[in-house]
Amino acid sequence: MDVYKVPKVETHVRILLDDGRTLDGTMFTSVTGPHGGPETILDRLADPSEEFVPLACGDDRLLLNKRGIILLQCSFDAIGPPPDRPIGKEVLVRMSLAGGTSILGRLDIRMPPERARVLDYLNSAPRFVPLLGDQQVTVVQKNFIVTVRNAEEGD
Repeated sequence: MDVYKVPKVETHVRILLDDGRTLDGTMFTSVTGPHGGPETILDRLADPSEEFVPLACGDDRLLLNKRGIILLQCSFDAIGPPPDRPIGKEVLVRMSLAGGTSILGRLDIRMPPERARVLDYLNSAPRFVPLLGDQQVTVVQKNFIVTVRNAEEGD
């Protein structure tokens, strides 16, 4: 009965878990989000009222504890349309994560100029931080970030 079906948006994701497993699957978000449009992956991960998110991996359906997510990779459209305000200060960084993973990407820092350092951004950012790549977005849980360095100055 479709009358009981909840409208949702399906997004392909690749998730690295804290136990070392990688899951390729589909994450479900609502067609109505907190910003007037569809709920984004970032909205879903940032929701403090939920500790678990639904995930489909092939025929398997599971609830995934957000605390166990080291990173999630998805397309740019999964994190929402570009904001109306101009692009912030983009900084190329290399993040080293717990477990030895290293990721290169850009942080889009949208903060007042006097607080536009990477340090300020990371200390004020929500639980999950988007790291922009050329083809996709990697959303990293801050609890698993070990080091961050400016990649423009060399590794």
